Amino acid sequence: MSSLPGTTGSARTLGIVLLLLIVLPLIFYSAFEIASLSEGEELMREIYRRQLDAILFSLNQHAWDVSSSWATQLDQSIGSPAILPDSGITRFLERTPTLDAVVEMDSSARNVRNTLGPGGDATPVSNDEIVARTDTARARLDALLRFRRLDYRKLEPFVLSNARTGDGRIMILFARSLASGGDGFVGLVFQERRFIDRVIGPKIADVASGEFLVAVYRRGQDTAVIASGPVPAGTQFQRRDLWLFPGYEIGIRLLGATVEEAVRTRFKRNLLLIVALDLILLGGAILIYRNVRAQMEFARLKSTFVSNVSHELRTPLALIRMYAETLEMGRLKDERKKQEYYETILRETDRLSHLVNTILNFSRMEAGKRPYKMKETDLTELARGVLETYRLHCEQHGIQPVVELADAPVLVQVDPDAITEAIINLVDNAIKYGGTAKHCAIRTRLRPDAAVLEVEDHGIGIALEHQKKIFDVFYRVPAGLVHETKGSGLGLSLVRHIMNAHNGSVDVESEPGKGSTFRLVFPRSSGPTPS
Repeated sequence: MSSLPGTTGSARTLGIVLLLLIVLPLIFYSAFEIASLSEGEELMREIYRRQLDAILFSLNQHAWDVSSSWATQLDQSIGSPAILPDSGITRFLERTPTLDAVVEMDSSARNVRNTLGPGGDATPVSNDEIVARTDTARARLDALLRFRRLDYRKLEPFVLSNARTGDGRIMILFARSLASGGDGFVGLVFQERRFIDRVIGPKIADVASGEFLVAVYRRGQDTAVIASGPVPAGTQFQRRDLWLFPGYEIGIRLLGATVEEAVRTRFKRNLLLIVALDLILLGGAILIYRNVRAQMEFARLKSTFVSNVSHELRTPLALIRMYAETLEMGRLKDERKKQEYYETILRETDRLSHLVNTILNFSRMEAGKRPYKMKETDLTELARGVLETYRLHCEQHGIQPVVELADAPVLVQVDPDAITEAIINLVDNAIKYGGTAKHCAIRTRLRPDAAVLEVEDHGIGIALEHQKKIFDVFYRVPAGLVHETKGSGLGLSLVRHIMNAHNGSVDVESEPGKGSTFRLVFPRSSGPTPS
């Protein structure tokens, strides 16, 4: 009842090969992927930012396009170069209710003429206000005139006050030819909030499309003026200036998460996928290592088995041949000595038969071809029969068996031949591994739930780490007195097969130097209940 150095070395080599082929490349790959992941996520964050910037740009462009469209319509309504205030501008203002007024002025921006919208709530733009706004931006007005001479219309926004509402107004100014001759300026005047509500608001709702949250803020404030949806307090936006309205900003974010949050979530998800992939590959490598090592160990055990069985076969055959040849040559004259030789030949023949039967029975069990003939059997009688058969064998080893059999029949449904074989294997082990204590005890007893047969020796014992493995096929304790005692490595495996076939179990209590007790436990099917 070994890991040999060769197997340990091969397992170590296999582990190193797997480490080099799978684990190290996996570590390098994971490190590279995680580093690439960080770079990729930063790139993704930048792409997100640029996409959101593009959306904000389109909203600004939309506001600018609307203003430019109004300027074009006004140009067409006025006609060139004459000004028809009672018809063209008035009709234009009626079609464009968002506008408060249209302002005309000469190239010096001094002579201002207002045409108010039909709403009745518009405030005229005073000459002083125009002077106050345009004198500080003379360069911008000159630029409008230069563009006009190049036959290009450029729009320039100016912020005006609104004394009546207190809200800001915007004047979109562009240069054009005047009826009085020469170039002058025409301005479209409208309130900021009205423009934001009527022009930018619908566009924001269209752009959001359930994927984004878009909002317009007064610069420096956190409360949205208008938004595509509810804006929880503390919500972070990617903000940009609203071109037409210097006092406002427009912000955007992904619905439900900021760009940073979305990128961070994606990073975590990808990182988890990499870790999961690593764990799967590591698990596969460990599984391969364990399976290959098990196969190597099994191959080693089979090799050891062949070696042990060869020894077990050769020893009795050599004795039989030697004693038979001696008898054949007629060298022995003493009849008592002849009788001893005959007994030795018979004993070794029995030993040989037992070994061959063990191998054949194990082979049939492994193939699932061993039939079991179950019948009610007294376990005590089986034990008594085995002791009777093995009494001489025990005496030859200086062992006087201790028998503690139950007084009442211990009835169980078993195959008597198979159980006898199991008991013989246990008694044989007690003799082989009994050491110098020369003790072998066999007991039967009934428990409320089971019938039990025990075989005890006071021999060399088995270390705890080997006690479960000794029932594995071909397993032998790798070192010590147990290893040095020859055996096939099949006996205890055979016992476990037999007990499993009877829905029973076999276990062992053992301590090195103090001996072992093997216990066969049968489920009770009949027989007297113990008192």
